[in-house]
Amino acid sequence: MGENQPRFERWSFRFLLAVVSLAAVLLLFLSEWHLPPIADAAFWNGLVAFTLLGIASDSAFLPVPRIAEAPVGSSVVFIPFLASVMLFAPPWPMVIAGTTGLVAHYVVRRKRLVRALFNTAQYMLFVGLGGAVYATLGGHVGFDTVRVDFLAFGAMVLVFFVVNQGTVALAVSTATDITLREAWSRIAGDSVLYDLVSSSLAIVLAFLFIRLQIPGLAVLVLPLFFVRHMYQMNIRAERANRELLELMVKAIEARDPYTSGHSIRVSEYARSMARELGLPPKHVDDIATAALLHDVGKIHEDFAPLLRKAGRLTPEERMLMQAHPVRSADLAGTIAEFRGRVQTDIRNHHENYDGTGYPDGLAGQGIPIGARIIMIADTIDAMTTDRPYRKALTLQRAFEELTRHSGRQFDPKLVELVAKSPGIRRLLGPQLVADAPQIPSMNAPSWSRTGARAMS
Repeated sequence: MGENQPRFERWSFRFLLAVVSLAAVLLLFLSEWHLPPIADAAFWNGLVAFTLLGIASDSAFLPVPRIAEAPVGSSVVFIPFLASVMLFAPPWPMVIAGTTGLVAHYVVRRKRLVRALFNTAQYMLFVGLGGAVYATLGGHVGFDTVRVDFLAFGAMVLVFFVVNQGTVALAVSTATDITLREAWSRIAGDSVLYDLVSSSLAIVLAFLFIRLQIPGLAVLVLPLFFVRHMYQMNIRAERANRELLELMVKAIEARDPYTSGHSIRVSEYARSMARELGLPPKHVDDIATAALLHDVGKIHEDFAPLLRKAGRLTPEERMLMQAHPVRSADLAGTIAEFRGRVQTDIRNHHENYDGTGYPDGLAGQGIPIGARIIMIADTIDAMTTDRPYRKALTLQRAFEELTRHSGRQFDPKLVELVAKSPGIRRLLGPQLVADAPQIPSMNAPSWSRTGARAMS
């Protein structure tokens, strides 16, 4: 398993699994059980039908591309779960949720038992807690009619998504190096509107079952999977945009075999550093995007001879090469989403901390934090890869160079961050952990997506 893969063997994840499972089991068995008579066809048919619908909904799982480090996905299973709370007395909705999670993830999708158990437990927990809130606020439960109390229903939906996304975010945080704040932000994504609109289908689903029984569920299958299709189109658009950016970067780097993969590596280093600083998730994403595109201006034909040159650049050629941050920023600015912070970070990623950089001669805190991060990430990768004029430096030697130029070329606090962060040093390689010199302590930096989520 690679360094960026989630580590489900961590004691923290196992502890989270135990806590969520215990909470779900207690909620299940502390409920007042009511076993309907065998003759109650509506109840038993509904129990089987909603379980099968839940399994079908959850088996059609969609990956969440915002979290590459952890296998997280989403489904529309929350819709039949919400409807089941409106129809079945507790704890039967939890039974439906538990059966759905175990069968869909362990039997149908053949996921590891630890993931299947976690998903099953968190499904049962958010359905149980959501049902308890719904009943407490006077929400109607039963097969006689659908009476919608929007306060109770809205509270149930809120509990569903907070508990669901919160537990999955905790799982991602404990199984990876991603912070809880960033994990939750990425899991929630921009799908709040989708979730709220889709949740209303649960009311329709409950109404159709009461009126038409099993045929009523069949009527809603088409709109249910239309909702899934909307989620899928949104996810595909995100993935396509990212892949197009990476394709453009690879096309540029194809001109220079010595920089193959450079921008992607710089983006990974920059993302890790931004996370370690505790920056907001959207800011982390912007910095990673700027790092990915920091050399995109080199696509201009003016730079082609310089990229192919085997020796060192002449002073005139170096002056021309120093125009690439401005060219890169201008090119990135043609995309509306990248105007502002991303464009500024690209433009200023060659500004030195002491003010001797280019193109604007910015210094110290006047340089955007994203640009300061990209400067270090770019330099680290440049030093630790082969170039036409020299072989790659060892990680120890590269780190010594960072330290030597700390305060002049690089932000001293960021240099210290790279030195002390296990997550960043793990990206750079095991040799750095063993061989990197210690830096005297300085003041620490003062830095303060869609459906039901599950571990895929």
